[in-house]
Amino acid sequence: MPESARTIGPADLFVLLYDAIGDGVFQDWTATRWYEDPQIRQEAERIASTVLDTGSLPPGQVEETITERGDLGRFVLLLGLDIALAHASPYGPYYDAPRLTGLLVTYLTEGRLNGPETSGALLPRCAFPGRPLGRRSKAEFFGVHRVPQAEWERIDHRVLPAVHDPHFSRDAPVPVGCAPVLETFDDIEIEFEERLGMTVYRLRPMDSAGIRSRIKAIVRRLDESGAQLAVMPESSLSEALLEHWKEVAFDTAGRDRDRHPLRFLLVGTGPVGGGDPPPNRAVLIDRWTGRELLVQDKLSGFTLDAAQMRLWRLPDAPREGTAEEYTATGTRVAVLDSSLGRLATLICEDLSRSIGWEREVQACGVSHLLVPIFSKPIIEYRWEQQGAERQVSGLGSWVVVSNSLAVGAAIPDEDLQGTRHTCLVAGPADLERAAYGTELQFGSASTGAELGRLATAELPRVLPGAAYDVWHAHLPGTK
Repeated sequence: MPESARTIGPADLFVLLYDAIGDGVFQDWTATRWYEDPQIRQEAERIASTVLDTGSLPPGQVEETITERGDLGRFVLLLGLDIALAHASPYGPYYDAPRLTGLLVTYLTEGRLNGPETSGALLPRCAFPGRPLGRRSKAEFFGVHRVPQAEWERIDHRVLPAVHDPHFSRDAPVPVGCAPVLETFDDIEIEFEERLGMTVYRLRPMDSAGIRSRIKAIVRRLDESGAQLAVMPESSLSEALLEHWKEVAFDTAGRDRDRHPLRFLLVGTGPVGGGDPPPNRAVLIDRWTGRELLVQDKLSGFTLDAAQMRLWRLPDAPREGTAEEYTATGTRVAVLDSSLGRLATLICEDLSRSIGWEREVQACGVSHLLVPIFSKPIIEYRWEQQGAERQVSGLGSWVVVSNSLAVGAAIPDEDLQGTRHTCLVAGPADLERAAYGTELQFGSASTGAELGRLATAELPRVLPGAAYDVWHAHLPGTK
């Protein structure tokens, strides 16, 4: 059906126009010239006014604009629709569009702004690449994300219902608590064996009275610290400990935000869900209810080489060769929309091996990446920082990396130089995107139940995902 053959809602019309416009105008400077043209901006504002007043565009106007002006016409229509759609975004500052209420309802109930008229998804933007504004890619011109059907099919996306949402303020920093949980290899079952002609290894936490007591202490300290988001490390979770986390979180929860501010709690990862091999699964729960909000299986297993096994001093590790993580790797990317932003989880090796998730995460515009790891201590300029900085620059995401103490406890200082940390929080340093820059917050804890704190003794913080008109000059409110 032609993109302008009949009256169609603004979100579906945006999808049709976005898919139809030639990519070439964005690959050279054509779209940039159009975008800077004051007359085109004025036309877009008139289109937006029509949509905000009536809820749609007359099909005759759409058809005439495209027939007479081709891709330029499509671009003008897209800009106008984008201005209107900003008024239906829960991440924006605009709330005066009663004609677009249906779009917001569709997003909250169906997880996308567009309806069955179009494939894939159209999602409101809540992050922007953390590099200087310059010549934009196609996606960066607009305040919404067009997720193609191929990527959408690999994404498990949901919107947290308002009744369960913590309602974070877009302007208030969110304190983050990261506890190591695991202190030494005594807290972990480490097993090497031969499978299918190769050496494999398994990691799972001990289900001990000490670990369970530590979990209770962690939840108490999270409340005392004022943390609202918490991330535990990789290999610290089992089926039994997951239930224990849920019980402790629910039993200690209170509706007094000043005394019990914690809401989002990623309780670590481990062999949860059954199977042989089992997945290495991360679980994010709502502290108030114990409900699972996001579940993500590790997408890329990790291969230990002989040098790493010697450095880490892994018990009963082979002296030579390699050992492959014995896990069933995931095939889908879980994404959760809430007032904190658009959240996803990467597990350790996934942060470095982005081929299995980067297209999906970029298409969605994820604002927060929670990254539990099992590795040697976090040290400045190493792989954790490099991976985080890449996502800050490319996505504009906040990245929370949480590690245990177990591997570091086995490595003498002379074998690993540098200041050791147990967590890293990284995010865009410049809201206006006028310069390159990543805000890096390294936190350290000395026991499994302590929270990683900065040199100032404060917790690291993230900012909630939000849409800012400073990123798009065509949106209302831009000076």
